[in-house]
Amino acid sequence: MQIHHNKLVRDRIPDIIRTEHRHCQTRTLTSSAYCTALKAKLVEEAMEVQNAEDRKALTEELADLSEVVDAVIRHFGLNEVEIQTVKKQKAHSRGRFEDRIFLEYVESDEGESNQL
Repeated sequence: MQIHHNKLVRDRIPDIIRTEHRHCQTRTLTSSAYCTALKAKLVEEAMEVQNAEDRKALTEELADLSEVVDAVIRHFGLNEVEIQTVKKQKAHSRGRFEDRIFLEYVESDEGESNQL
């Protein structure tokens, strides 16, 4: 029986599958397909963080999410210093997420921007 996953996996997963005496089919993605798969993986891992029910699961899922973020940074040739600089700028201008503020609604006129 074949179970189709059709998703980006960590580099050693095929070897692990083979050591379990199972067969798997893989392929190497083009740069463009890799970019798309990385973004999909970010969403997948973020959903797993959202669904984590205890500290251990949350730690595991955040580690996975962090690994994917690192892969995105490498793939796009981004600079960690640049990212941290923008992060600090946004923290200064827009704040962080420390005060637990949950925005319920904003009243506005038609045509105003909804970007927050």
